[in-house]
Amino acid sequence: MEDKKHWYDGIIYDKFIAPNQDRIFSVIASIIKPDSTVVDIGCGTCRLPFFLSDKCLHITGIDLSSKNIKVANSKLKKGNYENVELFHGDATRFANKLKRKYDYATVTFVLHEMPPEERIKMLEVMKTIADKIIIGDYIAPIPESVYGKITQVVEFLAGKDHYNNFKNYEKNGGVHYLLQQAGLKLVKEIKKMPNTSLLVVAE
Repeated sequence: MEDKKHWYDGIIYDKFIAPNQDRIFSVIASIIKPDSTVVDIGCGTCRLPFFLSDKCLHITGIDLSSKNIKVANSKLKKGNYENVELFHGDATRFANKLKRKYDYATVTFVLHEMPPEERIKMLEVMKTIADKIIIGDYIAPIPESVYGKITQVVEFLAGKDHYNNFKNYEKNGGVHYLLQQAGLKLVKEIKKMPNTSLLVVAE
């Protein structure tokens, strides 16, 4: 099984990176209707699925990093999350194993780090397993602001492949380009999450 290996995966991601997404997770939670079913692609250490567990009927988290899933499973065992299930693997190859059609598929700050050829494939898979898709990621191009400069540095520090994929994502128009290529219709858009990021709902 393929295993994504970033130097920051696992505990470092859980303690220092995932909390920075709480603002966008709160907005996602406000969009998702009560008693919905959700699949979170690239769930990291499962912060969003755990965040949604009180509101949703069922949440599936999938991540390509075994370190992230290991941390998430540890939290799953300690908490009261009976409606959350976790899988380690590539979501594009996992769709046929899922036992349900979801109300929502979410993917936050994942598309920009993926190889270009994998992004459309990911969205096409999400389209088959969920009625609505919620995407949180960077605005393209990144604004020339303090947040923008910080974002560029953070992405550079993530590693050569990660940074090259990020620059390709930015150059090619980011989320809007990907929606168009995947044949998805934009339903809702919220910008400035903070000012380097946006959130979209598509179907």
